[in-house]
Amino acid sequence: MERFKVSGQELRNFYNGNIALGRVFSDIEQDLRSTNQVVCRYIINGLEIAEEDEARFSTVTLEEIETLEYLTENSRDLTGIVLRGWIEALPELIQKTENLAQRMRAQGLSGLLKPIHDLVQNCEVLIDSTLTIKTTMGDQFLGSSPGDWYKTEEFSKKTVLEALRALENKDFVLLADVLEYDLNNMLQMWLDHLRVLEKSLNGEYAGSHFHSEQAGSHSMGRKRIAN
Repeated sequence: MERFKVSGQELRNFYNGNIALGRVFSDIEQDLRSTNQVVCRYIINGLEIAEEDEARFSTVTLEEIETLEYLTENSRDLTGIVLRGWIEALPELIQKTENLAQRMRAQGLSGLLKPIHDLVQNCEVLIDSTLTIKTTMGDQFLGSSPGDWYKTEEFSKKTVLEALRALENKDFVLLADVLEYDLNNMLQMWLDHLRVLEKSLNGEYAGSHFHSEQAGSHSMGRKRIAN
């Protein structure tokens, strides 16, 4: 992780005016993409701000800024961590799905509403996570058949929607079928895709070094500082 700092005066000089901080955030993040870096945290006038507060602070103007610091991380390092987490979690999720379907056939929905809700929620998080990964890495990392990835996306959305409808209608027979066949198939498809993506990502790293060349001053006036 790297940390950069720029003064408010340097920002005002660079932009030649009193613009909103949101423009600065956007420019910083755009600039970092060229070196596969992402901003993990902003620190404004010594105050760390949470990600959910960035929109509120984006309306602050440069005249109110004394210092702006930000911490960056290699986006591919972060993606690799997320990939490994899902690859390790999905086999257990698949097994839980099979167990839930079997229990549902035996006892209906009694006592199983929370585990089912948790399962569907995990699947929604998985879908959101894979969309973020695809956006971050680009289609070139999706293997030899990127079309299969897109088909899995559509199949996943359809399957989760079917599960939610069956749950709303308390149709445990249909829900058990969706869990045992469609949802489990979806999870296995994502496991296969993510394993391919992880291999592709590791191949990209092989023999390569992603070193930032941002030591010293940037045209905006930022400087790398010690953590």
